[in-house]
Amino acid sequence: MKDMAYDEFIERLRSQSDIISVISDYVPLKKKGKNYWGCCPFHQEKSPSFSVNPEKGFFYCFGCQTGGNVFNFIMKVENIVFIEAAKVLARRMNIPLPQKEKSPQEIANEKELAKIWRANELARDFFHACLTKTRYGKAAKEYLERRGVTDKVIDDFKIGFAPNAWDKLVTAFTERGIERDILLKSGLAVERTSSAGILDRFRNRIIFPICDMRGRVTGFGGRVIDNSQPKYLNTSETPVFNKRNILFGFDSAHKFIRESGKAVVVEGYMDVITARNFGVNNIVASLGTAFTAEQAKQLMRYTDEIVFAYDSDAAGKMATMRALTIVRGLGASVKIISIPDGKDPDDFIIKHGAEAFNKLIDEATPLLEYQIRQALQGTDYSNLEGKVAVVAKVVPALAAATNAVEANAHIAQVSQSIGIDESAIRSEISKYLDLSQKDKNVNKGKTIRMVALSKNIDSAVIQAQRHVIRLIWEDDTIIPYIQAQLSIEEIQGDLYREIIKSLFEAYNMGKKAHDVSSAMTLNEAANTELSHILLIDLQHDDIPKLVDDCIKTIRIAHLKELYEQHRLRADELQRMGDSRFLQELAESQRIKHEISKLHYS
Repeated sequence: MKDMAYDEFIERLRSQSDIISVISDYVPLKKKGKNYWGCCPFHQEKSPSFSVNPEKGFFYCFGCQTGGNVFNFIMKVENIVFIEAAKVLARRMNIPLPQKEKSPQEIANEKELAKIWRANELARDFFHACLTKTRYGKAAKEYLERRGVTDKVIDDFKIGFAPNAWDKLVTAFTERGIERDILLKSGLAVERTSSAGILDRFRNRIIFPICDMRGRVTGFGGRVIDNSQPKYLNTSETPVFNKRNILFGFDSAHKFIRESGKAVVVEGYMDVITARNFGVNNIVASLGTAFTAEQAKQLMRYTDEIVFAYDSDAAGKMATMRALTIVRGLGASVKIISIPDGKDPDDFIIKHGAEAFNKLIDEATPLLEYQIRQALQGTDYSNLEGKVAVVAKVVPALAAATNAVEANAHIAQVSQSIGIDESAIRSEISKYLDLSQKDKNVNKGKTIRMVALSKNIDSAVIQAQRHVIRLIWEDDTIIPYIQAQLSIEEIQGDLYREIIKSLFEAYNMGKKAHDVSSAMTLNEAANTELSHILLIDLQHDDIPKLVDDCIKTIRIAHLKELYEQHRLRADELQRMGDSRFLQELAESQRIKHEISKLHYS
């Protein structure tokens, strides 16, 4: 279908759908005032904080801060992508799906992907049958039984076994008409190095199917049952498998992660399998020791708290530190489980049970405390050299801390533990920040203090920006006036900037600002904030005055930020003996004068 036909189809679904009826199939709702209320389906609660506004067609939970339109709800509750949610809604409303016109290349690509998905599905069944129904899997089955893995868990995860043969799968699949090219592209086979032909990639390994969020088999992980190397082997990258984007067990764990409010991340397949076997369900594996930003972002769609339970050996600790480096900048609450006796989660759960492991989860160590503890435990600080080493290790962690109270408490702890004055540690932190950020921030017209200041948005500005978004949504004819007074760059905060930019772009393209196809281009956080804004009760009598007041508040805040940047850069350049400080000083005074004019206008 053409873009216009697609947009019209989506808009028809949105305008004709009854969001109350759709959500009521999943959540009992009760009307209170203009909105309907119920207990949120995305987290556990006793008092209803889940609100639906039928007039605007949006829902928002004031408990877990998730929201969106009818499409977002179906996507979240059914765990499907947007186009699949549109299909669900279309079937519900008996609206026929328009057909998209595809190029020959698109058709060929779709056919190839379908063959790869099909090959993976058949491979899962092949490996599972080899484990459960043939003599090939006898040793692997006995190994799993010794690890306490029941037949039910084997069936739930469709665990399998790759026979100890060069081409058992290749031969079987070739006989079934699966092309050589598909076997290679799916990662199930590899080229022979010494002669023509292809070989099975997985041999003599327990096989764990790896699924995407829709439950489709995207690849496999293989574990040896002896001491051969490598211990684990994953599918190589394919058109449907990229381990940076996949978490083992996430397809079945996401609802438990949302309910519990935390995700437990482990290294290996057996850690997840054993935990599930013992009833710990909010757990996923990062396919080895590599944890990526893409994986973190997926988890953060369901929870802000990520608990790492990597192995307690040296390699596991290194993996934990790498993972913490990845997650630190994404805004998640990070905690670490220290497993006693150097055990991995799998061994610990088998020996001590689920209750003991859940206690470790509940008592997990916050990130900064873990980093401080590792520095103190791993260094002999009985002499001056050791004290210097400890300070060198803790300074980067303390400098990255976002909570001043927490940082101050740990500075005092380190000071007392190693016998160094607090002021010396603070001085090292200051030098670290200065050395690591100075050049970059001066070039951008910022200083360390300015970077810290820019992270916080004044509540009055947030309120003004929310009012602007709400007013545009209700009447987009005010957009030309707002565009003439306010630039996108003056909007503070990525969420608000993205929402307002989307509204402007929709209007400039001749669409309604609240056109659903435009709203669906927002990222999840922006969509949630938009839902929140639309469900806030806004009282206003004089709209023109309210618009002008909001614009003034936003502009003054932006100018104040610019003033601070130029003033602080002038100070920095003057200390460096750079005559350009005069230009910066003059610019800061010009901005200050502009702020004064706005205050008295």
